[in-house]
Amino acid sequence: MEIANQSSHQSKLQILLPLYIYPNWYDRNNYIWNQVILAAKKVPIVAIINPNNGPDNAPPNVDYQQGIKDLRQAGVKVIGYVPTNYANRDLQAVKADIDLYLKYFNVDGIFIDEAANQQDKLDYYHQIYRYLKSSSPSTDSIRSIAYTLIINPGTDVTEEFILQPVADTIVTFENYQSVWTKYHPPIARQKHSAQKFAALIHTTANHNLMKSTLDRVVKYKFSYVYITNDRPDTGDRNPWNTLPEYWQAQVNYIEKINNN
Repeated sequence: MEIANQSSHQSKLQILLPLYIYPNWYDRNNYIWNQVILAAKKVPIVAIINPNNGPDNAPPNVDYQQGIKDLRQAGVKVIGYVPTNYANRDLQAVKADIDLYLKYFNVDGIFIDEAANQQDKLDYYHQIYRYLKSSSPSTDSIRSIAYTLIINPGTDVTEEFILQPVADTIVTFENYQSVWTKYHPPIARQKHSAQKFAALIHTTANHNLMKSTLDRVVKYKFSYVYITNDRPDTGDRNPWNTLPEYWQAQVNYIEKINNN
């Protein structure tokens, strides 16, 4: 299969990984996070941690402490999961989750899930964006370290969501691979950086489909991607709590795209 060209002005592809798997570091033979750690030697990875639909109203337990330490030592960027119930969740509860992550979890940013994409919800997400950015630590009077904010409406948004802004990166596609084959991004997106967009694609049955999907990811100028053969119609109804059977092949193909 021909490897997609990654244009010189476009940033490298990064894996945006919903790492909704418990960090059982004490069981080295079954420590899935270690596969992520090894992959980080080849490709940039942003891992979303999710103890219990958010930070679980408490600091991390010893297993999450060790898992986060392992990820960060490997150069994986770690961000914390926060749900918003499509802008129906109280903003103070959202901010409380953010505060817990920033204070105790040693994260690089926040992943806002269940995000609405309606125009009248724009201010809700802009408030979250401003809150996180205002919480970013300053290293000196000239330069500050800004926490990363990624939101997930899972579908395309109006340009106002990009310009407001409401996030550093927006997941504008979260769906079945069969839906992805018919997907075309809005023309207005072309003037914005690929860094603004992410795609999470599940039910991608095999290695070849994964590769052709990644080719279209590059064509449509997404900088963040994750593809899995897991499906939402399994017993746990969660396509994001395993690594795909072709995890290593996906890592290797993204590495080739980035080096092409």
